[in-house]
Amino acid sequence: MANIIPPLKSLRVFEQAAYFGNIVKAAESLNISPSAVSHQIAGLESLLDKKLFYRTGRGIKLTGIGQQYLDAISGALHTLGAATNDIIERQEQETLRIHTAPTFGLLYLLPRLEKFKKQYPEYQINIDCSYENIQFNLSQTDVDIRYGSFSWKGLSAIPIKNEYAIVLAHPDFLKKNQINEPIDLLKCDLIASQCMLMQWQQWFANHNIQIENLSYAFSFDRSYMSFEAAKQNLGVIVESSLLAQPFIQSGELIPVFGSNYMIPIDAHYIVFPHTHKKYAKVQHFINWLEEELHNSR
Repeated sequence: MANIIPPLKSLRVFEQAAYFGNIVKAAESLNISPSAVSHQIAGLESLLDKKLFYRTGRGIKLTGIGQQYLDAISGALHTLGAATNDIIERQEQETLRIHTAPTFGLLYLLPRLEKFKKQYPEYQINIDCSYENIQFNLSQTDVDIRYGSFSWKGLSAIPIKNEYAIVLAHPDFLKKNQINEPIDLLKCDLIASQCMLMQWQQWFANHNIQIENLSYAFSFDRSYMSFEAAKQNLGVIVESSLLAQPFIQSGELIPVFGSNYMIPIDAHYIVFPHTHKKYAKVQHFINWLEEELHNSR
């Protein structure tokens, strides 16, 4: 029997409905009516002779068969979309599209992009920043630098090694505050980086100091703001040694303790679909970034 290929529109609607778990939201993302979404799903279910969704109190949810079907077609849809976009948007200069966590992009990647551009002048570089994990099958992104714990099914992920949680302060802050051991920090103004994988309580616990209620002088939801606050002599931060490099190199911040108090963390990952391994531009960027990371230990 010849392969049965459903209409591409039905597959696109099915994928969006599965992602949002809601007919109305799927319709909004596709700029069609909710009834059109329901019609496309019903047509696909009729073709397959299988129920793909069941209704819940909050919307819709994939059946077991529906989840299997989504897993099976997602890679093909992404490959089809990427190939189409490449042909439509192909210019004389090939574009490398990178998505990155904002602080990594600002503090680590941006200062080094000139090196990459000199090594690979054939690429036009496009960078998007956000803390959301983008969906490769819904975007044109080639590679993503993600922050957080690894839990990305169906994607290749390369952990960025040699990253540590490190305590930092402005030199003037350390002149005014005598800090010889971790417990001395409890008398200081602490700055909390809400996005940091290792929070102050965890850092203290790693050094055998248990604290139930810890107060902070400042708290920020972006790491680069925490770095700036510490640079302005407002307190002490615990942050990524990788992201702290420009501040340490300039002398604006200095480690409060020696290397014995640095705690290893797996915070950043280079993430991309398995199919992107065959793209030269992706491999060039990954190889270059890994070399940069190795050289900046």
